[in-house]
Amino acid sequence: FEEARTTLRQLEYNTMHGEDEESPENLVLSDIVDKLNIQFEDAMNDLWQTLMTQELYLHEAIEESTTNFHRKIAELMSKFVEQSQSFFVQLREISVHFSENMTEIVTRFISTKLALQDFDDVPSDLRMCMEDRDAILNLIAG
Repeated sequence: FEEARTTLRQLEYNTMHGEDEESPENLVLSDIVDKLNIQFEDAMNDLWQTLMTQELYLHEAIEESTTNFHRKIAELMSKFVEQSQSFFVQLREISVHFSENMTEIVTRFISTKLALQDFDDVPSDLRMCMEDRDAILNLIAG
């Protein structure tokens, strides 16, 4: 750029001071400007080629990273769903086990209290339900 600027100034200076555009010095300066123009175009073309190559590599790398990301997310999601399903199965089993144990304990408690006719330590809310065994079992199931 500096060389082109200097050459163009010299050419302009010569033209302003009355030299003919066809003079040998001006022709040499014009040739220099043309060569600089060609060099600049070549440099721009090389730069463009380099940038396009880098863009292609970058695009391929981003595409590969995106594909890997999607694959990893899909794997993580499937593992999460699988583990969640396993935990819910365990939770259902524990809930059923708890309900069965609670039913057995309450049935034994009520049977013992009814057999002994010992209602002193039975809470008043439970006393009202003790005669209705189905209501108690429904409460336990709930």
